[in-house]
Amino acid sequence: MRNRGILSLVAVGVLAVSSLSVGTVKAEGTEFELARKAIERQVEKPLPEGLVNSAVLNQLQVEIKGSAKSSNKMGTVSRASSDDYTIEEEYNDDFNSANKLSYEKLMVGQLLPLYDVDFYKVVVPTNGVLLVGGETNSYSIDLLFNAVQKDYVENSKLKYLGYEYENGVQVQGYQAKAGTYYVGVLDLDNEYYDDNTEEDLYAIGAMFIDNVKPSKPTVKRVDDNDKVVKGKAEANSTVTVKAGSKKLGSAKASSNGNYSVKIKAQRKGTILSITAKDKAGNISSKATTTVVKH
Repeated sequence: MRNRGILSLVAVGVLAVSSLSVGTVKAEGTEFELARKAIERQVEKPLPEGLVNSAVLNQLQVEIKGSAKSSNKMGTVSRASSDDYTIEEEYNDDFNSANKLSYEKLMVGQLLPLYDVDFYKVVVPTNGVLLVGGETNSYSIDLLFNAVQKDYVENSKLKYLGYEYENGVQVQGYQAKAGTYYVGVLDLDNEYYDDNTEEDLYAIGAMFIDNVKPSKPTVKRVDDNDKVVKGKAEANSTVTVKAGSKKLGSAKASSNGNYSVKIKAQRKGTILSITAKDKAGNISSKATTTVVKH
């Protein structure tokens, strides 16, 4: 898996550095080997079709490439961040010292000296898809990266889905449950020889997509005198009640999931359907109830 795309770090002014001044690196060969093995266990496969909107993938790729409007003559980078990126802070060569990777800014780093491996932690706020993208500005870096759980624990909380590669940027997708995960970054060339300089850089970015639909709502008994439908749904979701294709009403569930939707009284035997829609637009399976005589 050799990703030798050329990253437009020039666009955010980073390529013009003489030094990132990221501090002393305490690289550990053992951690390098563990990270490499974890990455190479991933099967090279494309992201499932339709899983992620192409516009979303393009957005992450563009962010990693940097803004075309930014100057490439910013000179030496001596600060820890800018509006476009954050500079890695060493020591970050294991899980406990991992830098924070936000969804707002990409991370720029170096892989020095031999056997350097960088770790970043990213928080997934709720169940959904974690996208991690990366690229390098250097042919000296054979960039490898992946998302893992702390200490390389493997279970159903984090599932590798595949990747897309376009214009030098690789974007990997993971189905993840809410929690904290780690992105390990290394240079496969460092397994054989060290030819990196301070001007050989990489960039890593992350994005989260809520693609998990809410659980099917529950609904209390409704009779032909009732003018409200009550039950439980995903917290803060929008609950809609229909009779056939006719919308009878909608309301927002509370922070603990309780909802109360006002409707006109319905005849006995009318079948009501109730769905919940979260803020990401995911819609639950419908719950149904039949109106009974009071």
